[in-house]
Amino acid sequence: MGKRTTSGYTIVVHEVTTTSVKLWIGALSPSMGKPKNWQLVIRKADTIKKRKEEAGDVITTQNYGDEWERPFDKLNKRFYTIKTIQNLEPDTHYIIEFKVRSELKWKMLEKIFFTTFPEQLPDKNKKPFTVGIGSCFYTEHDGGDAGQAYEALFNNEKLRPDIKFLMGDQVYADIGLGWYPLDESDCQDRIADHYADSWKYLRSIFRRGGTWMISDDHEYWNNFPFYEGFNPYLITLKLNDSFRKRWHNAAQIGVSVVQQVQPIRTFDIGNDISFCVADLRMERSKAGFLLEKSQDQLIDWIDNLSTPGVLVIPQPLIAGYGDEKDKNLPDWDQYKDILLSIEKGKHDIVVLTGDVHYGRVSQVLVGNSENKLTEIITSPMSNLSEINGIAASKPDLSAENFPLVPVNGMVKNNIDHIAKVTTESKWWDLRYPVERTHEHFMTVEFNRVDNKVNMKVNAWHAREMDKRSGLPKKIKGFKLAPIVLT
Repeated sequence: MGKRTTSGYTIVVHEVTTTSVKLWIGALSPSMGKPKNWQLVIRKADTIKKRKEEAGDVITTQNYGDEWERPFDKLNKRFYTIKTIQNLEPDTHYIIEFKVRSELKWKMLEKIFFTTFPEQLPDKNKKPFTVGIGSCFYTEHDGGDAGQAYEALFNNEKLRPDIKFLMGDQVYADIGLGWYPLDESDCQDRIADHYADSWKYLRSIFRRGGTWMISDDHEYWNNFPFYEGFNPYLITLKLNDSFRKRWHNAAQIGVSVVQQVQPIRTFDIGNDISFCVADLRMERSKAGFLLEKSQDQLIDWIDNLSTPGVLVIPQPLIAGYGDEKDKNLPDWDQYKDILLSIEKGKHDIVVLTGDVHYGRVSQVLVGNSENKLTEIITSPMSNLSEINGIAASKPDLSAENFPLVPVNGMVKNNIDHIAKVTTESKWWDLRYPVERTHEHFMTVEFNRVDNKVNMKVNAWHAREMDKRSGLPKKIKGFKLAPIVLT
């Protein structure tokens, strides 16, 4: 599993490019002190031996001082800073050490590991560009299992995810929401504690490979921004408008500052494939799931694709109408605009998403076009449990034709559900009251083959390890042939 450090400080590897990396450095626990003299040691690990030894040649050392900010403006005992490291080499593995000066000595407290983007997708004879994906992480019974499983995969030279997308519900901030209104600092304190708890268990994932996060409703409250329907955690939000605004503001800090979420982010790997990471929750209202400017950016990305596209969103596109308890994307007209844009486009689209507490891979042609939509759902990394465990699910394969709702005359096509994640039900396991999907995450591999893109999808247990290989077990029965994207 590699050398472990548990300093209490947090480093999250955020967006990487061919030549740079963005780091979130700080502490979410109120007990941690602010280092006044610290440094980042950047090492290049360009051989298998160096990577296995978690060592490398020192490229540069960058020194810093007492320059911390508050992630939550009403709390002075939690702190962070953002650092961007520039002038890196493409397609190169780096190790960065976080060191603090103490008693006249430099003490190494954390290590992070990442690979910069290649200038193009690898060909079929090389390790593919690999994306890790996951969503829905409830801390109660994880115990660090998901982090250890991901770490084992990352340490494998053939399977290592280069980057990862965490697609919502990284925290369940609304679970345990009290029946009385809190003041502004108490709201922030409660939200900060939720993040500190989740980030402790996700630590091994955060410090390995670039990360793009988007939010879903539980970063705020169930079915955010709506609060209709019966839910014991929403009672106070319904009764007290000022408390709801305070809680919303605190939750937004967690999403924007701690998770570093933005509505729309795009990047390309050479001229081979394009990614769009779209948060469809933080700007959501009765009018739409994106503000007009963000929706225009998303539609422009689809309209101007010159390669296959990968759209990362928090909820599935292959879905029907929701209800007052849980809104789905088709409940807004913006959904129809996205589908019409995909139909008139020139390339296939892959959707990576989560939210629904099951894993599924589905394919369908969009409207009258030859454009193939492949939707990959992965959820959850860690299931809700006890009384909240009634939210567990098994794969929904009932949809036969897409779109499931009328879209301006768009013809419906047959959906092919080509893979699903297995479920488990044990009557003696009182933690989980209903049948649940196995805790898992997925990896999606991309190679360039004959001017096309080959995509392979794997699903991995988050709680079951193979003792022989030291890797997480593959989800039994989750097998699908490589998919060609055009």
